[in-house]
Amino acid sequence: MSQIVLYTIITLSVLGITAAVILYFVAQKFKVIEDPRIDEVLEALPSANCGGCGFAGCRNFAEALVKSETFDGLFCPVGGNKTMSDVAAILGRT
Repeated sequence: MSQIVLYTIITLSVLGITAAVILYFVAQKFKVIEDPRIDEVLEALPSANCGGCGFAGCRNFAEALVKSETFDGLFCPVGGNKTMSDVAAILGRT
């Protein structure tokens, strides 16, 4: 009886370790690297998530600002010109 319990514990331990190793390598393979400037821009925005800019929230607006070459058509009505000038300073644009 004790051998059955011992074999069960060993089998489950090996199965758990194998699954952990597989999951680790899968996570490394599909890791998403994000531009750190998105978080900096997000901190400068008012975080109202109002949708006034035409995006679903401030995070989506920050991603659009970082990915775009110019700010044409991108404006935060809640933060106004001060917020947009702060974002421009963060991204090194005018």
